[in-house]
Amino acid sequence: MYLNETQPTNPTQGAECMSACPIADAQQRILVISDSHASYACMRGILDEAHCRIACVPLADALAALSQHAADMIILDVQDQIEDYAHLCQSFVEAHPNDDAPRFVAVKPAHLDHIEAFMNAGATDFLVYDESNLILCRHRLHLALKSLAENNALKLHQARHNHAHRVARIGHWDWDVVNHSLYWSDEIYELVNVEKGQFSSNNAAFLSTLYDDDIERIKLATHNSLKHGAPYSLEHRVKRADGKRQYVSQHAELIRDSSGDIIGLRGIMQDITERYLAHEKIQHQAYHDALTGLPNRLLFHDRLTHALDLHQRTGSLVAILFIDLDRFKAINDNLGHKVGDKFLAGLANNLKQKIRSCDTLARLGGDEFAVIVENIQDETVIETVANHLIDALALPVSVEGHDLFGFASIGIAVTPEAGIKRDDLIRRADIAMYSAKEMGGHQYCYYTEDMTMHACSRLSMEKELRDAIHNEQLIVHYQPKVCVNSGQIRGMEALVRWEHPERGMISPADFIPLAEKTGLIVDLGQWVLRTACAQTVQWHHAGFSELTISVNVSVKQFNSAAFYDDVVGVLDDTGIDPARLDLEITETCTIANIDRTVALLKKLRDLGVSISLDDFGTGFSSLSFLNQLPLDALKVDRSFIRNIEGAGTNGELARLIIDIAASLHLNVVAEGVETETQLDFLKTNGCREYQGFYLSPPVSSDQLSQLLYNDKGCDAPVKLAGTG
Repeated sequence: MYLNETQPTNPTQGAECMSACPIADAQQRILVISDSHASYACMRGILDEAHCRIACVPLADALAALSQHAADMIILDVQDQIEDYAHLCQSFVEAHPNDDAPRFVAVKPAHLDHIEAFMNAGATDFLVYDESNLILCRHRLHLALKSLAENNALKLHQARHNHAHRVARIGHWDWDVVNHSLYWSDEIYELVNVEKGQFSSNNAAFLSTLYDDDIERIKLATHNSLKHGAPYSLEHRVKRADGKRQYVSQHAELIRDSSGDIIGLRGIMQDITERYLAHEKIQHQAYHDALTGLPNRLLFHDRLTHALDLHQRTGSLVAILFIDLDRFKAINDNLGHKVGDKFLAGLANNLKQKIRSCDTLARLGGDEFAVIVENIQDETVIETVANHLIDALALPVSVEGHDLFGFASIGIAVTPEAGIKRDDLIRRADIAMYSAKEMGGHQYCYYTEDMTMHACSRLSMEKELRDAIHNEQLIVHYQPKVCVNSGQIRGMEALVRWEHPERGMISPADFIPLAEKTGLIVDLGQWVLRTACAQTVQWHHAGFSELTISVNVSVKQFNSAAFYDDVVGVLDDTGIDPARLDLEITETCTIANIDRTVALLKKLRDLGVSISLDDFGTGFSSLSFLNQLPLDALKVDRSFIRNIEGAGTNGELARLIIDIAASLHLNVVAEGVETETQLDFLKTNGCREYQGFYLSPPVSSDQLSQLLYNDKGCDAPVKLAGTG
């Protein structure tokens, strides 16, 4: 009931009125326990200006109302039932020992002798009221209500403060250095996961919660703080009672007495475990490879720098072993990148098991790894590590039912006595790795000084080759393809040559492998295709309309996404009849992705272009695999033609290849024919076409034109002068 009501409420109404008021309500809740309407009316008058909510319940219902609903102040309006009111007060206190609402006993002057009994029963204050001292009673109650409001506001502030600390996991502590006692707040007990009764309130007990390598740092911070009178802040770890590790941040300031003397430290401790672990995760991701968990290039460089610093100070050697996988692309192409990633992760684990704990294995990116071997006292350690890495590469990595093996070239660079910069040592290891590849791969190779000259020469040639492609320093030579039976020139194979302005004619054996490694082979192959087709169209216009031009296609060119469109573009731009273009592919082109290969070859043949399989017999194609490919011809490699007339197996192998081609209804072209005996063998065994030095080496377009005219005017082609 509110004070402006004219009648006292019944217990239920009063209780409902009070229970609806939250702790932050500006109006305080007062419960008057009284059996006298007149006395209650008087009490209401006293509280008229207090702006509070007041309800009244009779004595008989008071205990139930107090048990079910809260009040900010309780006033027991004692009339005659002294013992019953005292018993009510005592019962309430016993039932609600933590309820700190003020409990006033309002008595008439005649009942002053009972005040002590009420105070013993749990009353907190008393009022003596009658008509003569209502002003004093009003003043007393208003002061009590003001104090209550301030106390409630303080409690609310403290509750919010404590809640914020719990959410932020912040605790506070006081250390009395005079009495050697330590106080912890509840949050710190919770943070270290111990009960108050299990913890001794002293500094030694606090130190027992720390990790050994943090203790001295904290002791030093507190010592300096007390000595110099300055606050300190630091972060450290805490051992929880359940064995978990917590990371905390501390800030402490000095406590001084009234004389200014230091008597202790007061600080806060905040749990920063989540923040620390998040930062640690970010740091780990910044310096480690996501796929393998190994150090990445950044961390590799950092550790190599430290290793070289140690080398400068102590003279101990440092070695880098640069690892580059030789056949990883085939795994990605054939089995997919998902399998490739799992293979790299498994391979990394195998490599990690084979190095010393003091060395660093890093993934530099793609299929490149590197090992730092540091603090070397005996150089045989380097070779031991290299052999262990080769052993690790030989271990199978099982991925989705496939047992995959790593093949890699390893370049090794060791610090010279005079010292070396980090990037120079890395460059040397990289150069040595390429030398290992050039020697066949899957081996290790130490860096030597002459490798730098070779590498520089290779880089120089790469630049010059790039310029040659764009500056038309390249030329195309043509080797005739001749009908075995008639001797007539049926076509020619286009072969690129490099006419260097200073070095003269450079052998394809010197620049084709370089073009393959650098990727220039794609541009180079496209240039040869376009140039050869354009030249062939000129021969067609000159009356040699039946000539077919054969152009080699490299693996990278064949696998490039633009290859089909490039061929279509050349056909459109040059106007060559597609039936007069023969594309020569190798077995290596076909194995990466058989489905793509078959689909692409069918699209090319749909254009009218013919397809030949070059160097047949030198690879590893099975007959069933060969039968899947939409081909027009097989080219017998020169290795089977050489010594074909001897007692070896070359003749039988050549005859077998010719028979296979016939059974598959494919044309056969023999390469490298140099003697009449070889030509007779091919005639006897049904080979249709040949090319080789027996007729002509690769020649310029002008020289081939002469051959064509000679061939057209004679029953048999005339050997080109100077060709042997």
